[in-house]
Amino acid sequence: MIYLLIVIVIILVMPIKVVAARDDVRGDVDIFFTKIFDLRLDFDQLVRRLFAERGDPERVTARSILLSIGYYRQAKNIINTTTRMIKIKKLTFIIKTKSGSLEADTWGYVFSWIAIGYFRDYVHRNFRAVENEYYNHQVAAANKINFECHFNVRLAYILLALIRHFKDIPKIIKFMKKGKKVYGASNI
Repeated sequence: MIYLLIVIVIILVMPIKVVAARDDVRGDVDIFFTKIFDLRLDFDQLVRRLFAERGDPERVTARSILLSIGYYRQAKNIINTTTRMIKIKKLTFIIKTKSGSLEADTWGYVFSWIAIGYFRDYVHRNFRAVENEYYNHQVAAANKINFECHFNVRLAYILLALIRHFKDIPKIIKFMKKGKKVYGASNI
């Protein structure tokens, strides 16, 4: 019994490395359980399914995106409490704007740095600390955003956030059940 308790404590405090990257070629979210298990999970399909329709996981619609935003709004307190305990190890954020005329390049440069400033303030407000950060603007062939973020999360952080906001869990479950309604069916 004591060994089971020790294993549970180790799993709760074990850091889980999360790497989110979006560049010109790929967009990946990977989860690494490297301390004990040496296991890598590709989180991309789960993120895609989060924004996809329930019946067709390949189809993303405005309704499914709004439903996912509703899930976020319901779980916002839990997510914010968890992120305030996380320290970001590496953050890279590059905005690439399409080159046109000198005037368009100037406005693109100004608006890019304003967006970078808002993003930087958001990250510093919602995370405990940021160790290595890099922001830039580049002129490119197409408008794109390159993003890379490395951080460690522990299951204990999520558990503490769930305990702290225990009263929000029934609201989240109720909202999720409401999203599962099939049109034309009766609730009677």
